[in-house]
Amino acid sequence: PDSNLGYDEPYRLYNLDVFEYEMDEPMALYGHIPLMTSHSTAGTSSVFWNNPSETFVDIKTTSTGKSTKWMSESGVFDLFVLPGPSPLTALSQYAHITGTTPIPPIFAIAYHQCRWNYRDEKDVAEVNSMF
Repeated sequence: PDSNLGYDEPYRLYNLDVFEYEMDEPMALYGHIPLMTSHSTAGTSSVFWNNPSETFVDIKTTSTGKSTKWMSESGVFDLFVLPGPSPLTALSQYAHITGTTPIPPIFAIAYHQCRWNYRDEKDVAEVNSMF
């Protein structure tokens, strides 16, 4: 990842729960979508790395721009190059490959309070007091 942002480890693309996770960390938390998009005045393009195994993406900044290195632990991957040329076109091309997300039923659109990641009873009481 970009050391200008304070990251020095590759981003980990792997679904997992991390107890007491750190905010603003490149470590995996829940899901990942291995889609990289580049946008400039010349146009927009994307790449979709389709591999279900654990993957790391290392992003480097050089004098000529940014570069990425993709590393998967195992499995066969499919690489899709989405030429754009606009952001809308590139995302439409991605949606054509993966499908779109359906609108959830109305009963599923509500507040959800997770019971995960509390340190102790005092922490639970503090969160509860804010309702």
